[in-house]
Amino acid sequence: MPSNVLPQPDGSDTRRIKRSRVVSFVLLALAAVVFSLRPEAFGDPQAQPLHALLHVWRIVLGVVLMVAALGVQVVVGVRWRQGLRRRAEADAPDPGTPPGNQAPADR
Repeated sequence: MPSNVLPQPDGSDTRRIKRSRVVSFVLLALAAVVFSLRPEAFGDPQAQPLHALLHVWRIVLGVVLMVAALGVQVVVGVRWRQGLRRRAEADAPDPGTPPGNQAPADR
């Protein structure tokens, strides 16, 4: 039965995780700024025929930025798990060798 306990990330993984958190935070901050923009800040709504599009694009851009922030976290998590799997496969003993014929590693 596989263990649900994950090892701590090594140095390069830790740096990648920290950078991804910063990038996600910046993307979410930009999304908050985009969502907080009001079309009135760009002039008289009655004088601008494309005023309704500004409402739509503001929402679309905010959602895209939020999805991008989530995507950054998912990609980094997937890469980290793949690295763990590769290291586990490299550390695994040869499947053709019976387990009783191996020297104990703790001695």
